[in-house]
Amino acid sequence: MILRAIAAVVIVLVIAVPGLARECETERLSSRQLHETDAIGRDADNLCQNGIQEHYWTVGDWFTGNESYLVYCDPAECTECEEGWKPKSVTLALYWDAENSCSLRAKASIQRAIFEAGQCPVPGATLCVSDPITIGPFSPAGLWAISIPLPDSCTTLEDPFFATIEFLDTCEELPVLVTDRGPCDECSTWNDWGLGWRKLCDYGFPGNLSVYTTIECQGSTAVERASWSTIKGMYR
Repeated sequence: MILRAIAAVVIVLVIAVPGLARECETERLSSRQLHETDAIGRDADNLCQNGIQEHYWTVGDWFTGNESYLVYCDPAECTECEEGWKPKSVTLALYWDAENSCSLRAKASIQRAIFEAGQCPVPGATLCVSDPITIGPFSPAGLWAISIPLPDSCTTLEDPFFATIEFLDTCEELPVLVTDRGPCDECSTWNDWGLGWRKLCDYGFPGNLSVYTTIECQGSTAVERASWSTIKGMYR
């Protein structure tokens, strides 16, 4: 029995340690010229980009494909709207430093945020899921905003929520991730590469992953006010 218990512990350690030991390589973004796969009404009065929009650091030796990225969103941070918000798309920034022929298959989803006292919120029930789409190749090289449209059937939201982009395959010419200037907020962005959701701050990320949701005000036109990310940017 003792030997069997020891063997079980060894197996658990072999499985868990590689995921926990991951390290990232950071470098300041060399060019912020942005290319977009889908410019979905960025400047419309009734839309808000909710999440992390700044691009400052690149994080190399991390993105693998066949994985998911999650961002916490709170509509109260960026706008006022009388009848709630409908999610329209989820957008993640990726950077290629060379011409490539990479194509990636991905889908997006929205989850309810569950709160527990003294802890980061966690994702709950899934509220809507997009159909998988193929995006790429990404030419020219540089900074790309990868947007996945959500279905019109998405639930109207008023409370905080989570948005996810899930990559269903990979390619040979992998990009690097992009973050804001920082500091990293442990309750902001997560990654799941098969071991469950892990906070990116725990792995040395210099800032928060550049990923956000575009949400549309339902009913009367939204009255836009600056998000916390925008306010911070004004004083740098």
